[in-house]
Amino acid sequence: MSNTKRAFANNLLLAIGFSVLLGGGALFAQEPAEKAPEGVYRPGDGVMAPKPFYTPQPEYTDKARKEKINGTVLLTLVVMADGHVRDVKIIKGLDKGLDKQALTAVRTWRFEPGSKDGKPVAVELSAEVTFRLY
Repeated sequence: MSNTKRAFANNLLLAIGFSVLLGGGALFAQEPAEKAPEGVYRPGDGVMAPKPFYTPQPEYTDKARKEKINGTVLLTLVVMADGHVRDVKIIKGLDKGLDKQALTAVRTWRFEPGSKDGKPVAVELSAEVTFRLY
């Protein structure tokens, strides 16, 4: 899934887009080395992935805008059985300020929880937040 936000800033059109890749695989060439924490599932094998419904986008930092930094921050996160996000970790950063903005935004995301056997469960996901100046 992807969303795009456009705003004028310093005569440049700034687009901040992101996509949440449910289920991993497509995002990373290889799976993260660590196993999911105890009691946390990964999509597949009867585990349904959470569905995002509130995904505010991060703000571009002035420094990144001035330096015209573009790229993607790769993260992992756990969506709890109540749909809130916890344990957000950067797998591949872009810029210290943009990494912080991505973390802050992702922590506010809300989901319809994932489920296993029809019951809500905590699910680990991979996500990317893309920053692009036009």
